[in-house]
Amino acid sequence: MSKKSLGLLIQKLREEKGFKSSRKLAIRLKELDPKNAISHVSMTHIENGRFNTSREILTLIANALDYSVDGLLAESEQVVDDVAEIIKDKPDVVPDFLRSAKNLSREDWDELSKIVEKWNKK
Repeated sequence: MSKKSLGLLIQKLREEKGFKSSRKLAIRLKELDPKNAISHVSMTHIENGRFNTSREILTLIANALDYSVDGLLAESEQVVDDVAEIIKDKPDVVPDFLRSAKNLSREDWDELSKIVEKWNKK
């Protein structure tokens, strides 16, 4: 996804959550994490697709907008650290598995998740 389309998604989510401006969202980010928050100017630049941002900031934005962190990071072609570690640990297996499972339905994924949960309990 391009920076522009990621910005449009963030803007759409912001508006759906009732933040009338990027300034209001930036204020919410500061409330959630004063140390890592960004200015409203930076938030505007992200929404306008002017620059990329870090996983940490995208995670903060996703949390503020009550949106899936993994979903927002995937839209920016990034993954969270624990997923990246899993892929690094098993680079020959995980990508192949995901490619082979790409056409599974939501129900198939739910069933597969149940099977994996059972295996993890053993």
